[in-house]
Amino acid sequence: MRLRTALLLLVTLSACSTSRPFVTTIGALPPGTTMHIRAVSAQIDVYKPKIGEPSNRYTISATAFSGQKQPPPPMLLPTRDGISVAANDPLRFLLVRAPAAVNVDVRSQRGNVSVTDISGNATAYAGNGDVHIMLSGYAQASTGNGNITVYMGAGHWPGTLHFSTDHGDVLIYVKATAHFTAQLHTDDGTIFTDFRLHGSARGTAETLAGAVAGGGKQAIDIHVKRGAIRLLRLLPQS
Repeated sequence: MRLRTALLLLVTLSACSTSRPFVTTIGALPPGTTMHIRAVSAQIDVYKPKIGEPSNRYTISATAFSGQKQPPPPMLLPTRDGISVAANDPLRFLLVRAPAAVNVDVRSQRGNVSVTDISGNATAYAGNGDVHIMLSGYAQASTGNGNITVYMGAGHWPGTLHFSTDHGDVLIYVKATAHFTAQLHTDDGTIFTDFRLHGSARGTAETLAGAVAGGGKQAIDIHVKRGAIRLLRLLPQS
């Protein structure tokens, strides 16, 4: 069945502002599709739709720097599994609201990436910036230079979830009842976990590995070149 993407509104403001977006695009996507979001330089923030909005609605808002000549709006194109969003000029902010049960694949070459409270799953990359993810599903993330913080509510995921950074710290919270195997390694740093894993160290390098709750087909792999790793249990709130 051919994927249909509905483009409902495109609004361009006449002037750039530090707080107001110069362009906002609104459309619709069905559950199970993916938004591929790319920026050469921007802080990217991804959220769920606002309360009262249709659950299948997406919103993309771009904000320029103060005094910046208004850049072209992000390009939107259909893909086989959803849509692609490409901001090819530097932006201050790129705000995305992802529809219910829609996955996001986010990449910013320069700038922080944040994915919060969406009901789909996430893959995120920041070339030079931090990644912060908090969601009920599962995620994987990487950076060139920056920290990674992920809170995952899912107890099941397909295959291996990968987390890596060249220079920075990685903090991952995983559902306490999840069954998985883990491989944690830092070339120069320390590792802490409250899961029972076996460790070894050589010089500045440290490795922890093993099966959690009997292991299984799913896994978590964390690799840091320089920085600390923390893999912790995500406990239900009382």
